[in-house]
Amino acid sequence: MTERIKIPKSLWMSANDRMHWAQKSKRTKALRQLGAAFAKQHGIRDLGTTHVAAFIGYPRGGKADPANAAPTVKALIDGYVDAGAWPDDDSTYVIGPTYLRDVTSGTPGVHTVRLHLTAQALPWDALTSQEPPA
Repeated sequence: MTERIKIPKSLWMSANDRMHWAQKSKRTKALRQLGAAFAKQHGIRDLGTTHVAAFIGYPRGGKADPANAAPTVKALIDGYVDAGAWPDDDSTYVIGPTYLRDVTSGTPGVHTVRLHLTAQALPWDALTSQEPPA
């Protein structure tokens, strides 16, 4: 899926933000609802174990650290859980997310998030099924 979720500046959260807990709570709730609505609209359900790559589009070019989008992406993934994409977003269902840069959003004040979802077996299952070295 290549659909991008548009996040206005009023909802965007970064790991670098230092905002009041009440403001953060309101944004998180709104992002979670946005994620749930997006997942429902696109029929994203019952995915099983999935690697999530989060492609972050910034309003303009320049330096960026996509991993700073973690609070926004976490809320969107929680919304996917609410919509039935996964029973939970723990490590048995969601691998990652891996944060990557995407093309610019092309709109001042608007970020985009594109969650690329790939079915994947748990990589550590193979490790735990092996006999320990003697």
